[in-house]
Amino acid sequence: MSESRALALRLIKLVSQPLGAASLVLMVYLAAPIVNADISVSGIQGEAENNVRLTLSLGKEKCASPEWKIRGLFAKADQEIDEALRALGYYHAVIKKSLAFNDACWNASFDINPGPRVIVSDIRFSIKGDAQNDSAFQKLRDTFQLKPGSPLNHGQYEKMKSRVESLALERGYLNGAFTEKKLLIDKERNTAEIEWVFDSKKRLYFGDIAVEQDILNPDFVRKYITIKNGEFYTSEELGKTYNALSQSGYFDTVDILPDTENTEREHVPVTIKLHPKKQHHYTFGLGFDTDIGPLGSASYINRRLNRRGHFLTSSIDISPVLSTADVQYNVPLDNPVSNSFTLGGGLKYENTDSFKSKSAKLSGLLKHAFASGWKQTLFLDLSYEDFVTGAQSGKTLLLVPGANWLRSVSNNLLRPTKGYRLKFEVSGSYKNPLSDVSFVEGALSAVWIHPMPWNGKFIARTDQGAMLIDRFDKLPTSYRFYAGGINSVRGYNYKELGPKDNLGNVEGGRFLSVVSVEYEQAVLNDWGIAAFIDTGNAYNLDSISFKTGVGLGIRWYSPIGPVRVDFAVPLNDSDSSFRIHFAAGARI
Repeated sequence: MSESRALALRLIKLVSQPLGAASLVLMVYLAAPIVNADISVSGIQGEAENNVRLTLSLGKEKCASPEWKIRGLFAKADQEIDEALRALGYYHAVIKKSLAFNDACWNASFDINPGPRVIVSDIRFSIKGDAQNDSAFQKLRDTFQLKPGSPLNHGQYEKMKSRVESLALERGYLNGAFTEKKLLIDKERNTAEIEWVFDSKKRLYFGDIAVEQDILNPDFVRKYITIKNGEFYTSEELGKTYNALSQSGYFDTVDILPDTENTEREHVPVTIKLHPKKQHHYTFGLGFDTDIGPLGSASYINRRLNRRGHFLTSSIDISPVLSTADVQYNVPLDNPVSNSFTLGGGLKYENTDSFKSKSAKLSGLLKHAFASGWKQTLFLDLSYEDFVTGAQSGKTLLLVPGANWLRSVSNNLLRPTKGYRLKFEVSGSYKNPLSDVSFVEGALSAVWIHPMPWNGKFIARTDQGAMLIDRFDKLPTSYRFYAGGINSVRGYNYKELGPKDNLGNVEGGRFLSVVSVEYEQAVLNDWGIAAFIDTGNAYNLDSISFKTGVGLGIRWYSPIGPVRVDFAVPLNDSDSSFRIHFAAGARI
């Protein structure tokens, strides 16, 4: 309903009239308009105008406000404008103003000459105490927004003071304070001088560290704690410890309590209180995926198999096209924050338009998280697969070593507008008593999201793969390349695309190349629309034929992540002329 005009419909039921008849009368009326008053500000622009408008109390009033209130705030406007401009270094503002009323509303105008701006002429900042030789404080000087020759800005001045005090707390100078902080303004010369003396006093150290928990071995828990008795006190190390314990998966809440009131010999004792998560965790779900159909899922986690932190994860997903069951036994290593070993097993049944397969796998995985953000997984898989694709069928045993590297960066986990995801993987096998086929395979997948004007974003995606193999007909379908589906070439069925045999059956390829570009535009707070083009295929070098799909999509930015519905049309031969794709979850 428009704010300036509200149109309402009201039904009124009439009581019985002398004639004994009852009737319904539809009445239409116009509600009183709600109109914003007009406030004109001239003579200044940019930051100065914005600050004045934010400060003016008059700007919050409507046309319907009483005249006595408007006149009172109008009289107060000189003081508010002066304060708004002084905050930006204008100390000689001259204001001409007028106020007028008419039958409909009122309007006010302010013509402002801000005068010359105060310039910072000198900054004298001295440090006493242990921080005098701390390089972090020396570097801080270079980050100050105000420098000799800069226009005075009181907001920046206050931020500079706060940054000094924050750095002192971060670096362990908990008793530090300004002993002198002066801002000397010469209105006649329009200059300002800053004089600061900060006394950091003694830098403090971490003292005794007490950990309160009773579910895991104390020695194991201490592997997550980066703060050490006798090392310099820093809030950064406290943050690292908090993140490590919170992300370990064992604890529901983590409370780190430095006792800054009882420091002995410049040492700060720290108490860490850990409250455990429930040992057993179950989830159940029902859903639908346009690639694999209706889906039922369940999972179970045992977070503490023993006091050494070993834990178990398991899951099962059942659908007409793809069903899987997995269980993993996880062992944290010497540095559990970044290193772990996993022993796992799984079953998979896949029934696509191109092939049908049943497989079982045993896996060993060594995982490492680098400080740079890259995650590395070294694995060894022993798999057995029974498959049928076109006129081919086989039962293949493979012992496959490999590795993958993953890095994902985004500015928002649930609704990213900027970021990327990059994954490399290499694997292979050499024919031996535990492997029926020799091959080597490499794959690359990447997603890149970049913000665009007006709440839009550009999304680029690619999947590339290649292999060398001696007997392709013996290679299980799980290791072959296919294309098609919501995360591949939209407009085509899941794994519908790839090289075909003499009978026209898709048998998969030795190579894969898929490229996608998409533009997504937010149209409401929680909704968006998208347009996309996907192209690519799985292929062999003697039969390269790319397929293209185009379409439009709807996006719902739900509280648990984005939900995508895409309407795609294939531009080449396909089993269908139109496909609807549905998926949920962030892409990076």
